[in-house]
Amino acid sequence: MKATRSFALTSPNTLGDKTKAIGLVRSDVSGPDAPRHAIEVQRHAHTLGYQYLYTVRPPADIDDPITYALGIADGLDVQVIVVFDLGQVDCRPALICDAGFDLETVCPRGTWVRSARPVPGAETEA
Repeated sequence: MKATRSFALTSPNTLGDKTKAIGLVRSDVSGPDAPRHAIEVQRHAHTLGYQYLYTVRPPADIDDPITYALGIADGLDVQVIVVFDLGQVDCRPALICDAGFDLETVCPRGTWVRSARPVPGAETEA
């Protein structure tokens, strides 16, 4: 009898079989609750089975903290951004989903699925 091997294919967005995620906690939104929100975001990601990589805390002097976080998410090639509440994304989940990431909220618990990620070089002319 021959031994068979099975190989698990992983996408570049996963570590092993876990989807990679980062958290976003804005001090201008969370205020003094920011440390608690960061813990809750990380806990939520682990509960959902994500490989949690990092908590993004944009500097106070950044003009666009959401774009700042999206740049980090893109650089780390994650699939999911976890936030405490929609206030972290200016109550506009489309800012995350249209950039090609799923969005998870801790409170209230929710999931917003990403829009299609643009394919480089496949721009269309109108």
